[in-house]
Amino acid sequence: MKLSAALLNLQTPVLVLKERQFLHNLQRMATHCQNRGLALRPHAKTHKCGRVAARQVRQGAVGICCATLSEAELLADFVNSILITSPIVSNSQFERARQLQSRIKELICVVDSKSVAKRMAATFDATRPLKVLLDLDPGMHRTGIPISDEALRLANTLHQSPSLDFCGIQCYAGNLQHVNSIEDRRKRVVEIWQRVAEFKDKMESLQIPCGVVSGGGTGTHDLDWQSGVLNELQAGSYPFMDLEYMAIEWDGDGLPFEPSLHVLTTIVSANTPGLATVDAGLKAFSTESVVPTIATDLGSTASYVFRGDEHGALVFEDAEFKADVGTPVLMSVPHCDPTINLHNEFLIVDDDWEVIDTWHIDARSGARAGVV
Repeated sequence: MKLSAALLNLQTPVLVLKERQFLHNLQRMATHCQNRGLALRPHAKTHKCGRVAARQVRQGAVGICCATLSEAELLADFVNSILITSPIVSNSQFERARQLQSRIKELICVVDSKSVAKRMAATFDATRPLKVLLDLDPGMHRTGIPISDEALRLANTLHQSPSLDFCGIQCYAGNLQHVNSIEDRRKRVVEIWQRVAEFKDKMESLQIPCGVVSGGGTGTHDLDWQSGVLNELQAGSYPFMDLEYMAIEWDGDGLPFEPSLHVLTTIVSANTPGLATVDAGLKAFSTESVVPTIATDLGSTASYVFRGDEHGALVFEDAEFKADVGTPVLMSVPHCDPTINLHNEFLIVDDDWEVIDTWHIDARSGARAGVV
């Protein structure tokens, strides 16, 4: 793989995003949703980048999801519709949400607690009620209220509140996104959406309208819609892909989306035969699952090993192989969300690996637009 002179002179490690593959992935997901009557609301917790969010909206997304209120505050200059997918619970957060609501066309929050609903309702008023979704627990026990009569009562509380505009349901099964077997994944997706469909029917029998059913992800994007109940897709990783998603089984031949994201690193030391050190370590990649893999032909097969905060080791199968210091090495990323969070920017490159743009990562964890 021949890299451009511009990449050879970069300060590494750095995130590199191939524009053609990235845009192909955006279009493919937009077309998938359009053909199936789904609204696409991609999750910006993956990229935390206003330029990416704006591109997604330009190519058909109705808005974005954000994991936190701070993410939403920092990306509000780029999009007009944001769903915050984790509950906000403090009075100071409610006030920040009220201020954020005044900046954009549409802000939507999720609720899974009656006590939170009561205090949230007291912050807003009927002149501009806050749009809310009932957050249902798909069985992960992370956030969301269990699918139950208690959830029906909470839905009714939200529906009856004059200062809250009840729009429907969120149910996100994050625990299913990386189930390896496509058949196991399909079976478990069907089970969850059947329960949600039954719950939705009970809501509507009680005259509680449910216009939005939001959820799903990249790993289940081609399964969720088959339930007939989901009508808004929250997939996040599809513009980039990563080693976790590339490892699971998919319907059809090959991957549904092309890997577009890499970390570029450089060999900085190679004094031991069969071993080289690169300048990308624990601060450059996510570490909670698989290790990065090498996407560059170095002349001998090698594997990557973490060697500290700033360094990684390339261990060559040929124990006598001597690597060249200064050699650039492209790495495939393990888990894109926390890997992106470690960097300040994307370098956008064309098919010849020429740098054509730089996109700032606006909402990394730790960035705070409001009071914590």
